[in-house]
Amino acid sequence: MQKVFKGLGTFIKNKRLIIIMIGLILVAISVFGALGLTTSFGTSTFVDTNSPVYQDYSRFTKSFSSDVIVVLVSGDSVSQLVQPENMNAMEAITQQMSATPGVVSVIEPTFFIKQAVAQQTGTPSLPQDTQVIQGIIMDPQTGLIRSQFTSVLPDDKHALIAITIEGGLSQEQQDFIVDKTEKMVDTAGFVQVKSIVTGLPVITAKIVGLLTTNLIYMFIVAIILMLLILVLVFSVRGFFAWRWLPLGVVLIAIIYTFGAMGLLSIPITFVTMAVFPIIIGLGVDYAIQFHNRYDEEGTRGETIKDAIVNSVTHIGPAIGIAIIAACLGFAALFFSPVPMIKDFGYMLIIGVIACYLVSIFILLTMLYWRDRRHTSNVASAGAAKKPGKEQAGKVEKGLQKLAPWVIRHPAIILPIALIFTIGGLVADSHIGTITEWTDYLSPDLPIIQNYRTLETVAGGRNSVNLLIEAEDVTDPAILSWIARLEQSLGTGQSAVIGSVSSVADLVLQISGGQIPQDSQQIKQILANISALIKKNLISDDYTAANIVISAKEAGIDHVKDLQNILPDYLANPPAGVKVTITGSSVIQVALLDALSSDREKMTIIGIVFVFLGLFLLFRFNIIKALLAIIPIGLIIGWSSGFMYLTGIEYTPVTSTLGTLIMGIGVEFTILLMMRYYEERNKGDGPAAAMTTAMTKIGRAIIASGLTVIGGFGALLIAKDFLILRDFGIVTMINVLFALVSTLFVLPTLIVWIDSWRERRRLAVKV
Repeated sequence: MQKVFKGLGTFIKNKRLIIIMIGLILVAISVFGALGLTTSFGTSTFVDTNSPVYQDYSRFTKSFSSDVIVVLVSGDSVSQLVQPENMNAMEAITQQMSATPGVVSVIEPTFFIKQAVAQQTGTPSLPQDTQVIQGIIMDPQTGLIRSQFTSVLPDDKHALIAITIEGGLSQEQQDFIVDKTEKMVDTAGFVQVKSIVTGLPVITAKIVGLLTTNLIYMFIVAIILMLLILVLVFSVRGFFAWRWLPLGVVLIAIIYTFGAMGLLSIPITFVTMAVFPIIIGLGVDYAIQFHNRYDEEGTRGETIKDAIVNSVTHIGPAIGIAIIAACLGFAALFFSPVPMIKDFGYMLIIGVIACYLVSIFILLTMLYWRDRRHTSNVASAGAAKKPGKEQAGKVEKGLQKLAPWVIRHPAIILPIALIFTIGGLVADSHIGTITEWTDYLSPDLPIIQNYRTLETVAGGRNSVNLLIEAEDVTDPAILSWIARLEQSLGTGQSAVIGSVSSVADLVLQISGGQIPQDSQQIKQILANISALIKKNLISDDYTAANIVISAKEAGIDHVKDLQNILPDYLANPPAGVKVTITGSSVIQVALLDALSSDREKMTIIGIVFVFLGLFLLFRFNIIKALLAIIPIGLIIGWSSGFMYLTGIEYTPVTSTLGTLIMGIGVEFTILLMMRYYEERNKGDGPAAAMTTAMTKIGRAIIASGLTVIGGFGALLIAKDFLILRDFGIVTMINVLFALVSTLFVLPTLIVWIDSWRERRRLAVKV
């Protein structure tokens, strides 16, 4: 392997201009690719588009929708809500929005009031007298809102305008409808009441702006943190600003990563938006290792060209092995059924490879150009250190003192590490999982506060949809079965089900409680019902119907309970009828199952991949492969313990932590381990070799760890996205754990095992 990297170093030394030209061409291509970047927060990012769950939901959204924009009107009393000006405002919104392309239906109080008037007078008109309207909607005996109005008047202080939009609309189409709704509400003429526009489509429409703002802030903070960390922990020869060179070349890798996302059509999602601070941290880490080794070669009096060749020869394989191991760990993310987690894996792999390439080619080329103008000797170019003498700083001195203590106390360090791991793994089963994507956003955002207000007022219940497909769902036998199904669900599962509604309700109300035995008569009844009411319950061609079943209580667990009981009721549908359980809540359940079951699978696959990769790279040396992954494998349990103690729950991002920390942390163990074996090959004993290794490369490992922590620290600035803030907190702690394990657990293990093996060899010789 060293021959290959020595040849690579020679190529860098002799072909610097070609390297720079290729780098610039790739920058131009990447900028072009980045122009095609898109954002996506829809269903296709949560479940695989080829999965049955998605296919069912896709068929459902062709005819129906569960995407609703809600205008919540709030007043001090019913009399305020039903003032003629407010009733006219609601009616105006209905007229304008119902004529908007992409809108399925608009339901609000004036529609039901006119229906009630029509039953009394035969003419659907809207009274202009407040007392008359109150008499229509209020029950004089109870003083409460009549039951037929509670869907749009949940109490005496709130009114709802529900605007159902088509499923599968593009983000631009949804944004247009949301924007038009907001403008209509602002100009509708409401008086003495407060009106807000909310609902999931509204939140989705606002996310893109929030995303852009938070990404910019994260970039700025990540760069500032890197600048500060490099000043504090990374010393270089020559001009002070050269310590920031690693950050400069990594920004080129970020451009490459952006371009790759655009060219490969990988969207920015809740998960992939976390890639860039991570890449900045990891990239600076890799660049520091090359820069540090180049300077180290210089202190030995090497020429500039020899310093480049030796740097690539000695540190190139170690970082290369770490990169391969990291990519193998990240590859485990491909086994997740969640598309945005798979995309996260792709971007991590592309990003770390880009960082490795710019570190080995661009950074070393720039260091050569820096030093060649001064002298052919690296050490004299910096004029900071004399050849052959290496100045030990405070960190090196501290590590030199720490190493002997760590080596002498395996009986203390290893049991403590193992106890923490076991405790964390036990606690892991008690950590919750968040699947409701609105919980990924900050509760302080106005759009989330409005949505929570709506949930409080309207009950916030989750619902499941039954998609009924047949040649003609108005067949009396099918409609009668739907009516019986509704009745049996309502009476038999009252503890789980809050309400059930379908097209059968509409037919029964108009036909006097009986389903007509003629399909044409049923079609005639439906033809006389407003499209605003029926459109989301039966398709225009009568081949599909929608039964909406609401869970009695909010929460994804109650939706799962609902899903579990429904199959028994759907076992014997009429001939030719296909019944499918679907809806946005079913998507959430699928996401919950994926995050809960596949999280552990991804972690195990990641560990196996990394082990097998290292086993091959270390030429079938099982001891070296195990030594590299055991210290990092232990902190998977530490991480779970930290999450449990701090109350942080699993999300699509934090579910990747097991594989992520394997990919990141194994670099530290490989670097220390390979430096240890380098010193052993020089003839040092286990204890002396480890002391030298920790002293020589320990500072660079700590600097690398701090830069990675700094990269993740930028995620904390994403205050609008709790999903990223929690991820940043846990990963920062995990990288800290990786440093601790590398500097305490790994040296103990290596020296203990190596000393034991050496004693066995001596015993055999004797």
